[in-house]
Amino acid sequence: MFDQAAERYATFGLVAKLPSEIIDGIWGIIDDDLQGVVTLPRVLQFALIARHGQVTAVFDDQQGSIFEFDLPFNYDRAYPETIAVLDDGHYQTMMLLAELQA
Repeated sequence: MFDQAAERYATFGLVAKLPSEIIDGIWGIIDDDLQGVVTLPRVLQFALIARHGQVTAVFDDQQGSIFEFDLPFNYDRAYPETIAVLDDGHYQTMMLLAELQA
């Protein structure tokens, strides 16, 4: 799951609400900080919170560990509170949480 060489996408809904730099930053978190450290399920969820005016991505591994990653980008209240990343075995897609549930 979440092979860095797989095809990766972001939905139009997410791209309309979140800058590409933050989307790329979350892909980097998956590849550089989570892969090989925790078991990654098919669906990952990240909460986006403000910390000192910057974006912090929060990941709960559902095994009792919470990881927080500070990104070097200004936070905007218009950003989605939670995003999802789905690995369906063929493609990896980052999306708004509401799009996953639809």
